Amino acid sequence: MDSNLKNLLSRYDQSQVLNFWEQLSADQQRGLEAQLQSIDFEELKGLINQAFHKTESTINPDSISPLKNSICLPENEKDREEWARARERGHKILDAGKVAAVLVAGGQGSRLGFDHPKGMFPIGPVTDRTLFQIFFEQLLALSNRHGVRIPYFIMTSDATHDETESFLQEHSLFGYPQEDVFLFKQGTMPAVDDKTGKILLKDPSTIAMSPDGHGGMLKAMQRANLFEEMQQRGIDYLFYHQVDNPCVSMCDPAMLGFHVEQSAEISTKVVAKREPGEKVGVLAEFDGKQSIIEYSDLLEEMAQDYDETGRLKYWAGNIAIHIMNRSLLEQLATGDSRLPVHVAHKKVPFVDAAGQQHSPDEPNAYKFERFIFDAIPRAKNPLVIETSREEEFNPVKNAEGNDSPASSQAALLARAQRWMKIARYSCDKKSKIEISPLIALEPKDLEKQFSEGDLEGARIVLSPNSEE
Repeated sequence: MDSNLKNLLSRYDQSQVLNFWEQLSADQQRGLEAQLQSIDFEELKGLINQAFHKTESTINPDSISPLKNSICLPENEKDREEWARARERGHKILDAGKVAAVLVAGGQGSRLGFDHPKGMFPIGPVTDRTLFQIFFEQLLALSNRHGVRIPYFIMTSDATHDETESFLQEHSLFGYPQEDVFLFKQGTMPAVDDKTGKILLKDPSTIAMSPDGHGGMLKAMQRANLFEEMQQRGIDYLFYHQVDNPCVSMCDPAMLGFHVEQSAEISTKVVAKREPGEKVGVLAEFDGKQSIIEYSDLLEEMAQDYDETGRLKYWAGNIAIHIMNRSLLEQLATGDSRLPVHVAHKKVPFVDAAGQQHSPDEPNAYKFERFIFDAIPRAKNPLVIETSREEEFNPVKNAEGNDSPASSQAALLARAQRWMKIARYSCDKKSKIEISPLIALEPKDLEKQFSEGDLEGARIVLSPNSEE
């Protein structure tokens, strides 16, 4: 054991992690030492203090007010013209090669009964295309259309990294250039006992570590030198999305256009809530700054309040799609300006000083994590842009019911049928249609794809190598 590390543990009263040191193999000792060296003990000390002095947070309802800066879906010709101008501006930004994309892909498909990284989940309604393939094909189509290279940063986790890397290599990154794909690992933080503040051991040779939240992306990107990569490539804007939504419109030109038009440092896509009680965070103003308000913090009477037009005052449901300025992210990645840490009280399996394994039935530990949406109140001119739930938000979260593989596949199928009809082809709900992004990124791309005739009841896979 490195003497400096041993002294560090003693100084921060965490020497209990070495209880089984003498019993460990050389490989196990090296593994434990590497884990310990990854911990910022001074930061952890402050977080433990924060956890032990945490009071029940109550948000004053008087501090919450409806959004001020939002762009809703177009309702009239004037709106449609504004959206068309924003889209054209966004295309020019893409033409200039100023955009990169980042995918948060650290989760596994356990809730779906799928024991692999969620990005490997087959979701295509006809072909079983995986989530990863859909995203890569979108970016490849965009890159080809605009004649640029769009770097794709993929944040994995300890649980998903190796399998994700193997899967993507096995499929040759679905045709995406190797030099434009960057896998990087999400950071982790140790869990601590909720009574003593001691770091817990998962087993005698392993610290109980947990992911540091999607907000940990910033530190992880800096650690992987990805901000430097963006600077060298002249990238000013980062498109952010999560792995569970196959309907996302990658690097959406209209969103980009509005973002730059309004000099926003961060823009967030939202959908209108299905009903007042939908359990989703909403974009609103908190203490005069745009923020995400958790549904549990919104009083029932506020959630059910309508404005003079008949729309919910707190209507804007968060779907975790953002465009963020590189300069803002660099600023928030380090130092005093870093995103705040949230404390979560959770059940964490651990081994005690006698080597006995425990799987608690009640929360026994504190975990620490950061959230990317905490960047919103720190940004200049944050903007909210509405999108259609049917078109762009049909995630795969649950095994059954809403936001399940079945509902997501049905949405992809319905969208494909809708696009075909917009492109003036005749099809009905019996038509089994799947559209590769390499064929169409929007309905107009489908024009003249087929010979004349209707497609009712047809089974069609629109892919560069498929037969109609």
